[in-house]
Amino acid sequence: MEQNRYITDGRLTLISNGWKHLVILSLFCLTGANLHAQITAPSANSSRTTHYPNHPDRTDPIYIYCVTNTGGDITGSLTASHPEDAVSDYDFEWRKYNPSIPGFDPVFKQEIQVKTSTASGLESGGYQVQITNGGSNDTTLVAWVFINKPLVRAEIQNFTCDYLAMNGDTLAQLFTYYDPEDHADATLPNGLNFEWSSIPASAIPYPTLELNPITWQPPYEDTDYYLKVTDWLTCQNEDSFFYHSIHVKPDFTADPTQGEAPLDVSFTNTSVNAVRYEWHFGDDSTSTLETPDIHTYYFPKPIKPEVNGYEAKLIAWSFEGCEDSSDVQYIVVEPSSIDIPNVFTPNDDTYNDRFVVASQSLRSIFVQVFSRTGKKVYEFSGQGTRLQEWKGWDGKIDGGAEASPGVYFYIIRAVGWDDVEYKGKLYRGTVYLIREK
Repeated sequence: MEQNRYITDGRLTLISNGWKHLVILSLFCLTGANLHAQITAPSANSSRTTHYPNHPDRTDPIYIYCVTNTGGDITGSLTASHPEDAVSDYDFEWRKYNPSIPGFDPVFKQEIQVKTSTASGLESGGYQVQITNGGSNDTTLVAWVFINKPLVRAEIQNFTCDYLAMNGDTLAQLFTYYDPEDHADATLPNGLNFEWSSIPASAIPYPTLELNPITWQPPYEDTDYYLKVTDWLTCQNEDSFFYHSIHVKPDFTADPTQGEAPLDVSFTNTSVNAVRYEWHFGDDSTSTLETPDIHTYYFPKPIKPEVNGYEAKLIAWSFEGCEDSSDVQYIVVEPSSIDIPNVFTPNDDTYNDRFVVASQSLRSIFVQVFSRTGKKVYEFSGQGTRLQEWKGWDGKIDGGAEASPGVYFYIIRAVGWDDVEYKGKLYRGTVYLIREK
């Protein structure tokens, strides 16, 4: 009996030409007895249909089983069922296609008087099942099984202190099937896409376009690289390699980066993958400690448009000998200056209570204050810590009795860390002492 085959939702339905009318349901069914037989693969990952070169109207299902890297052998299985409304069970005989014959081999599995039959442990290839009930129905179905695993390999191609080159090989598996009528061969179309990734994440140029990427910013941490492929049949595979980083990233912070002399600066090393260090502080001093001691800048450095203070930098080496240097961190030591007030009010209101010279970056200062009659009422001389702790004249004569309100004369001599002397050797002026009621 001549037969036609149909595919609906990945299932093959065979309909005898002996029936003249079709009722369209979710599957194609035989009219009259309302019968159909089908072959399915519920555990398949996806399915396609055949396109036989010389019989384009005939379509059989191709069931794809994806092989994973989780271990164990992957095989396929097919399940055939007899017409649903049949009054009796059916006999099932399974055969495998042999392209060297060409044709189907003898029966490898037989089941008698059952409603469904499953052939499992199937390798890639074609399979035929004949369903009979002793005479009134004789149906033959064909399906193909493709055990599919796209090939992928990821490895290091080359690496230096400057770059890392990766190599990827991929291949989409092709599947050949044959027309059961004239045995003409055909190939199931297949291709694939790929993507590089890494843990931890690193810069990979064009991870979905360049199969052999070269990164000029190699990772500073040990990294696992992955190459994942997905073929047109939805099957995936992945390969990976471990990369032990040889690269080094010098980095540091400085605090503070600006202030008056003497300026104490702390340097914090934030380098990655470094084992050896060389600090350059910009004032001809260096250190090879991982974390250097507090560094003191004594002398204000002229600030030019192209150079903003002292240029501090760090050079570091990895264990494998790769070398790199950090960006320059500018340390600005403010130039020396003084600001002398012309009035103060020693009334203990915490505001302008003392005659004190506002200054920055001074190396030393000498202050004398005289009354209008020429009597010295106050004197201070200091540098270093003593200068830093100086609070100024409190308006008392030699620290005893309160000075009378009025005009007082001062002589100040100050020298900055940048060796600037203010007003020559002496700075002369007047200050008003006001005692508010």
